[in-house]
Amino acid sequence: MSESTILELRQKNSSDVERNGIYKTTLDTAIQIEEGDQVNVKAIYLDTSESSAGLIHLEEDVDITMEMAMYIQNYKLDQRFTSHFGQESLELRQYVNMGNDVRSPFELGDNNIWWLAQHSENVSSTNWKVQKIKITIGDLSKGVDNYGGLTLHFNYVSTAPGAANLVYPLKIKSTRKQNLPPNGEYAINILSRGDGDGPFITLQEKLPQTGITSVTWEPYQEQVDPGETIFTLQRFPLNFTIGAGDYTPGELADIITENMANVELEGKVNDLYDDNASSTPITKTNWPAMSPFLTTILKNDAELQRKALTEGETIGQSFVNATDYVVANGNNLGGTFYMEYNLTDMKGEYVAPNPANPANYNPPLDKYVGANEVALIFDENSNKLQFNLHFPIYVNESSSGSNDASPGVVYNGIENNVPNLFNVPTGMPLRYSGVAFTRLEPTSFWENQLGFGDITITPEMNANLNYPISTSTPPTHNNSFTIKANNGEQITGAFPALDVAVIKSETSFSTPPFSNISTTNVPLIEISNPAIWSVNSTKTYNNSIADEGYFIVDVSPNFNQNLVGEIGSSQSSKSTQSIVNRYYTQNSFTSDQGAGSISYTHSGAPQMLSEFQVRVLNPDRSIVKPSILQEKNTVFIEVIKPIKANTNQNPK
Repeated sequence: MSESTILELRQKNSSDVERNGIYKTTLDTAIQIEEGDQVNVKAIYLDTSESSAGLIHLEEDVDITMEMAMYIQNYKLDQRFTSHFGQESLELRQYVNMGNDVRSPFELGDNNIWWLAQHSENVSSTNWKVQKIKITIGDLSKGVDNYGGLTLHFNYVSTAPGAANLVYPLKIKSTRKQNLPPNGEYAINILSRGDGDGPFITLQEKLPQTGITSVTWEPYQEQVDPGETIFTLQRFPLNFTIGAGDYTPGELADIITENMANVELEGKVNDLYDDNASSTPITKTNWPAMSPFLTTILKNDAELQRKALTEGETIGQSFVNATDYVVANGNNLGGTFYMEYNLTDMKGEYVAPNPANPANYNPPLDKYVGANEVALIFDENSNKLQFNLHFPIYVNESSSGSNDASPGVVYNGIENNVPNLFNVPTGMPLRYSGVAFTRLEPTSFWENQLGFGDITITPEMNANLNYPISTSTPPTHNNSFTIKANNGEQITGAFPALDVAVIKSETSFSTPPFSNISTTNVPLIEISNPAIWSVNSTKTYNNSIADEGYFIVDVSPNFNQNLVGEIGSSQSSKSTQSIVNRYYTQNSFTSDQGAGSISYTHSGAPQMLSEFQVRVLNPDRSIVKPSILQEKNTVFIEVIKPIKANTNQNPK
């Protein structure tokens, strides 16, 4: 007789994953292995569900939700503008909360990213700030060693006029139970509308989930004082549907790009402004772009003013320095300053169409915001999907006014009279403008099937912003936000390769004149640069068929055994092995019920079994390509202990 214990070695529960198919599992309670005990591979399930033909399978129609935020890169060429009247320079960007004595009108841009936002006064007495949430988990003592490995989605109502429904994603990584945060507290930093009892926040997921028994934010909520000005990141949604079926990565990329890159997604575009555009541009309905990926300064202001009329509130357009604004003394001033455009001067450029003198027509001076290079591409060299989401800087254009410029970079000048307040503007701007995703749903599609798990940004309402002008008294309210956004992870742009630094217009291949680049007599340095710093998915798609018929699953605990291959192969191992047939079909798991496993029977002194290292290998013991295996791999181990017979007998 014997007793059996089944151990589940699940990759998704592991906190130590090297790659799909290679991970480590630590038992919650060690098991003592004694003389005569057997350790077998009971069953194996390998996630080869999408590897057979490199296809992406959609069981049913998928309703896609994409939500974007826009930003500009504040570099020198976009700091001053040329007027249509008199060809004079205009300073259209105004740092209204920095004081007139802090920044001169002719100073160059700081080369940082400033996010498109709106600001309005808090007129409600029931708006709430929630800085943390507390998670209570169940009993982890019964064989469950890890907690997390999921994303919680909190629905809340924006405090901005119009009360849009928003989602805050809280990603909780798989964590060893001894490494859980104190008191189960996680920072969320959101502002939400509510009532006298609290904010309007709900959790999308149903509990209990992955050991979670309760979620609360009541101890960490506080009301926002009426009269405080709140800056809110603007978001632009897009929705469409992808039909059920099997798609190659390239086919799916084309479908998504077609839905993203349409200049008339929201209506018809027009190159003419209404007769009264110079005074009341909110009456205009047609613009150069009607897309959630690309707008203009005046178009966005017009939409905000329409919302203000509907809501009976005052709304301003602003750009917040929310991302990594580290200045010369090391302080991070992210989220503490904002800028606006001089809308009066922009509208003042307008001359209405006149049939008697058509040549006299002149539109307002408007500027694009967002991305015009919008695409999801399948790279056949890397077998990965990649997003491009920016508006390039165009260089080397001809003087004829034709549309023949090429993407590139320019060098940003150094001119800054307050180095401890403004970021020192060095380096090259990598884009004129761009977008980043604030929401991609469903997560099962974007993360699990396409591999875009960390591409979205989340504004954190955790910064004090001076409003309207305050250089001496710091504000007391957290009414602004910060955003973490990295090149090639959440935002895209020109790739700053070494070749960019070579000035090719000189026969001597000179370097840029860094020493006097800020002076006015230095010619503009422009470099064409077609290379793009894209956002790549973490998923590699397989386009080939397996050349051998089985996997070897190597399970290494703290005991040894030998598996010896054919003569001269040098293929020996000191671990428990299992051989798994490699046949699989689309949407299937490769499995083995222990038929191909090699058992181990313990002999000698007892040993403590506490940890397993799992490795899925090719027949030659090489690592399986990442395009073959996904993350839902599980190995079941059976420990069999013989029940010793009772040798004590009663005398007759």
